[in-house]
Amino acid sequence: MRPQHASSFDCTVVIPCYNATAFLRETLACIPMGIAVIAIDDGSIDATLAHLVTWQQMDPEYRCVLQHKENKGLGAARNSGWEAAKTTWILFLDADDLLEASWADALRPSLPLWESSTVWAVHPYAEWDGQMVRKRHVDSITQTSDLVTKRLPFSPSGSLLKKEVLHEMQGWSTDRNMVEDIDLWMRLWRAGHRPYTWSSVAWTRYRTNIGLTKDVHHHAQKVLKRIQWFIDQGWVEADLLPSATHEIWRQVGRTHHKLGRWQEARTAYALAKPTLMLFVLRTLTYLHIAL
Repeated sequence: MRPQHASSFDCTVVIPCYNATAFLRETLACIPMGIAVIAIDDGSIDATLAHLVTWQQMDPEYRCVLQHKENKGLGAARNSGWEAAKTTWILFLDADDLLEASWADALRPSLPLWESSTVWAVHPYAEWDGQMVRKRHVDSITQTSDLVTKRLPFSPSGSLLKKEVLHEMQGWSTDRNMVEDIDLWMRLWRAGHRPYTWSSVAWTRYRTNIGLTKDVHHHAQKVLKRIQWFIDQGWVEADLLPSATHEIWRQVGRTHHKLGRWQEARTAYALAKPTLMLFVLRTLTYLHIAL
């Protein structure tokens, strides 16, 4: 059964799922009953689908499970979710992340106020290694180039978008060789849409301790391919590539550093532009001092 939204909460939570059994139960539990949720099993080969079916049966009026017979990637899974939604707003949440308790109560009064003024709403997010939670340090985004050279103050998990603007943007990119998130942010920005920060609270808890080292580096390569694609399209200037590359590898290095992956952190820092701060950070890795 497709979910029917409650008039007091005109928003659907979309959760793409792929081999997500390790964390899925906790993620699903953060969404109160009576809120529309669409979970997409993206060709999982573990027990993800079976778990989703059981979960759906506990609140069938508001919970919907879609299935891809084969794995199509995050962009395609998110697209299947928002296209099936019946609400004005879509909130995206990855299957290994969480929304903090009372997030729905905080968001509920705002949704009716955004009818004509907002199409893209965001809130801060916190990094979480399964134990310690800390608010992510980010930069202010004021111009197009900031989308590729700065630490973005939002992520797909927890981002709210109107269904109509997702139609306008033709949804998330399904090109799996390049990242899909900054592509959507860039297209929204170029269309004149700006993110509205609706709360100063870090409602999203972004899990940082589950990716393998090679996956972090692979993701960085996909980001670089997307930025090169932006350059080829004429959306950003080619001379931004060095500073964008520096920032990507600096962030990769810090990700490893925070998790105590000393050699991996040094390798990533070495790919960034040499600076005094990077020298200090690399020194800390030799001393095994985490960030």
